[in-house]
Amino acid sequence: MPGTDVTMGEAMDSFAMGALIGLDSNSARIASNRARMTSATRRRYGELDRAQVVSSLHGLARRVGVQRVTMRDLAAELGSAVPSVYYHVPGKQAALDLLAETVLSDIPAPSDGPWDARIIELYCAAREVMLEVPGLVNVLQTSGGGEAAGRLDKLSRSLLAEAGVSKSVVTTAHTLLYTYLLGSVGLEELRGKRQTTARFRAGLEVIIAGVKAS
Repeated sequence: MPGTDVTMGEAMDSFAMGALIGLDSNSARIASNRARMTSATRRRYGELDRAQVVSSLHGLARRVGVQRVTMRDLAAELGSAVPSVYYHVPGKQAALDLLAETVLSDIPAPSDGPWDARIIELYCAAREVMLEVPGLVNVLQTSGGGEAAGRLDKLSRSLLAEAGVSKSVVTTAHTLLYTYLLGSVGLEELRGKRQTTARFRAGLEVIIAGVKAS
């Protein structure tokens, strides 16, 4: 235009620079808003309790699998800072041990009936509960499972004892049943395909038949 030394190219460059500055400013505002929202929703120190940690840990493990659980993800699940989570569980292994005990606590005791029917009910229920948390078998193979595992161990042995067999048979049968349970769940997870309950039950019946024949 007459009376100006600004070329069309220079004008376009100025427009582009202004647009970039506007975008940078808008991005900064968005980031600031997100930071304020995170700060507002994050739990303050002392607001977190063990029950909340257990619940969130269980939910996270069910979604992503035990092997993918991290302390950082658990903190995000809780809406808390990572140090707050460490106050309740000192590390990932402690968290996984806690998870194992929590899951085993969800296994219901069998109803009344003959010992063999109750054994089948117990182990079928255990399989269903364990399959809900991918990778739990790996934890149970290296962790005792706490008091919940002890309770289930005692229950399994007491039911087998009702068959009137010797202590050595009870011990052997219990070991076979537990190994069969972990092996079946682990194989189903490895293959990515669940077998039918009827097929799992058939394996239990073979072990029980051996107990009855002892």
